[in-house]
Amino acid sequence: MNNTTNFDSELEQVNSLSESRSESGNGGGNAFVARKKKKYQWQAFLWLAPAFILLLVFCYYPPIYSIIMSFTDTNSPVLGQWVGIDNYIKALTDMYDVAGEKYMFWISMKNVIICIVVGLIGGNALTFIMAELLNDCRSLRASSAYRFLFIVPMVVPGLVGMLIWQNIVFSAASNGLLNSILGIFGVEPQGFYADEGQALWSIILTGFPWVGGASLLIYLAGLQGINSEMVEAAKLDGITVLKRVFFIDLPCISGQLKYFLVTGIIGGFQAYTWQLIFTHGGPGTHGATMVPGYLIYDTAFTDRQYGLSAAMGVILFLITLALTIVNMRMTRNVQTEEQQ
Repeated sequence: MNNTTNFDSELEQVNSLSESRSESGNGGGNAFVARKKKKYQWQAFLWLAPAFILLLVFCYYPPIYSIIMSFTDTNSPVLGQWVGIDNYIKALTDMYDVAGEKYMFWISMKNVIICIVVGLIGGNALTFIMAELLNDCRSLRASSAYRFLFIVPMVVPGLVGMLIWQNIVFSAASNGLLNSILGIFGVEPQGFYADEGQALWSIILTGFPWVGGASLLIYLAGLQGINSEMVEAAKLDGITVLKRVFFIDLPCISGQLKYFLVTGIIGGFQAYTWQLIFTHGGPGTHGATMVPGYLIYDTAFTDRQYGLSAAMGVILFLITLALTIVNMRMTRNVQTEEQQ
């Protein structure tokens, strides 16, 4: 604390000396002040150096090393023989599944795009609707109670929630929750995660209605930040609820929408938790639930093809980057048109 006080007082003296000597036209004094300020700049860089070093080692070095590895043929994390773009060609055209079917990378891309599209549309739409209902709730006590109920599931570990859905809700056993309900109507027990035709949609529907506590609070905060006078004026003009939502609420929370779209796309392409813990890209041998993240993991740590795995990682990065740029440009153009 004393060091900080001394540093601040010394800096104030330097600044005052700079002002006084600049007024008197003393060139030598200005040079002295410049040297003192340069000294403090170097001290700042010295304090920032550990953070920069850690950033370079853990954030920038691994992806750069992976890009280099993607051009080599290696069965270990060490760089192997240089093969050029062979790994990229193999990833896009010659990736086989267990049954000998080609284009496993594109099968995984199809699955993850389905998951992302349904997740972005369904998840954001339902969360936004719930935020609208809470924002329009006239009872402060009821609104607080509902917010608390939506936030409580956040304290449950994600793995615990997955196990609940696998062993209770979507259990393949006849006494599973959903199978028991279907049995009332005479429907045979379903396999869900264990059925090749149902596994992907079972994963997508896991967590329904997809109303997350954090995203709900972000949407709700955005809605509560809308100018109340503007809303009241629109109500006096006879605006309907739907028109208010589409012409006032959605444009005013475009920043939150943009945030969730970008993070949803990036997180969707990277996600493979369900595949890693439960389905392993199956069931079956045709990649029923295979996604790029798990395919990259499986290729590296099961098949020991690190170069090929790195190449798929680079391709996935480029696809994610391109989609993110397109999304940001589209949302920026929409905001520009609205401002005009």
